[in-house]
Amino acid sequence: MKNSIAELVSKIEEEYDVRSIQTSRFNRTFEIYPWIKAKLFHKLVLGKESLAHKSTKSLLLQFKSLFYGTWNLFIRKYEIWAFTNSVERIAMNGRYSDKLFDKISSYTKGNVLLIEFQYFKKFPFRKVLSKYVTSKALFLLSEEIYGRVFLRKFEVKNHKMVAKIERELKCQVNLNSILRKNLAQYRMMKFWLKILPKPKYVFMSVSYNHYGYIRAFKEAGIPLIEFQHGVISENHQAYNYKAVLSPCQFPDYVAVFGENESDFLTRKSKMPIQGVSIIGRSIIDHYLQEGIENGVNKTICVALQEGPIGDKAIKFLLDFNKNSEIKYTFMLVPRRTSEMTYRASFDFPENFVFSKNNIYETLSRCDVSITAYSTVASEALSLGKTSILINIDNKAKEVFEASLGENPFVYFIEIPTDLIALLKKESPRKVEVASSNNLNIKTDYQNNCMALINLLPNIKPQL
Repeated sequence: MKNSIAELVSKIEEEYDVRSIQTSRFNRTFEIYPWIKAKLFHKLVLGKESLAHKSTKSLLLQFKSLFYGTWNLFIRKYEIWAFTNSVERIAMNGRYSDKLFDKISSYTKGNVLLIEFQYFKKFPFRKVLSKYVTSKALFLLSEEIYGRVFLRKFEVKNHKMVAKIERELKCQVNLNSILRKNLAQYRMMKFWLKILPKPKYVFMSVSYNHYGYIRAFKEAGIPLIEFQHGVISENHQAYNYKAVLSPCQFPDYVAVFGENESDFLTRKSKMPIQGVSIIGRSIIDHYLQEGIENGVNKTICVALQEGPIGDKAIKFLLDFNKNSEIKYTFMLVPRRTSEMTYRASFDFPENFVFSKNNIYETLSRCDVSITAYSTVASEALSLGKTSILINIDNKAKEVFEASLGENPFVYFIEIPTDLIALLKKESPRKVEVASSNNLNIKTDYQNNCMALINLLPNIKPQL
């Protein structure tokens, strides 16, 4: 990919009238460019579409989790629904905590229902920290049935422009599947809001997977706040907009980790939101206090990633290890892929250890962080750890150079010998590294969240 994501977004959205790509259904007109954009760029980067493959096995997995806390949807009225993913759960003190929403739930007296997508991971109900939680399966299965029965043919206004954009990006996506998913989301959420006690607010971790939901909530008069879960920058297509689009299917507010993300969303992107709230990260505040001081005999935390770039990063570290006189300990932390799957693909030496702890606990007990382009690159700094990014296919620089490039404790490396020199350097003090990252992750999460909660009554859904 010769051009960066930011360059491609600018070229497409300044050259084409993307707002005119529409479909009509349910006596509504939908701007569908954002739906297509999210999937096109995902495929461009990772080589495959992000729509979960709807095989018999995947549908069976949803059916098996159908009764996971489903009664919580019906037995009470909640002030907030929070849409999350089981991948966000980490083990803390014997319980599995959702690192985005469990803490803020405690500030609202627990009156928050977590609606959890359980495709990649599922945790025992009695071992999760969340007071009220339910599987997202009821929504997903109803959308799947409705989409297959009632949503078969679509008319797209300006369909030729979609083909031009696909040629520009040199990749194609399944337009019918994208339309079916988002229209089914909209229709079924309208239905569920008539059946279930409506919340006052909706929190969400990944807005660009829920365009249909967002419009349904807004039409019901329910404001929506997205909570940052990963990288927000000009090279993340879901947040970088150069075209002015209707706000009816975007969040009203975005709660972000730090000032850099706030500055980008308010000054550089035309994403149609009302405002941004900087809250930081509760998990970072917790593990910064528990972390060890950086040592001489370095232990290295490696945040693994899925896809071709993640595999190339592993090969990079294995090549480094062969040529390094010092055998450092590499603590590997998978995201979704299992240890067994990795071991079937790679021959790891004894000093490559799969961590049994969550990523933050592992980071807090190591001296250095290495990753390809995970958000961990920034989180590691706030935990007091030097952050090294393996710049494969220039992806690390695309994602992080703007926000981390000036930090004295961040290093972009191209070849294994670069890493040999870095690891021989004296380790900086934890507090010195942590303070260097205030622009990316703000401290004092509790007070920041309370300020956001106090702001909620003033946020009205923007259509």
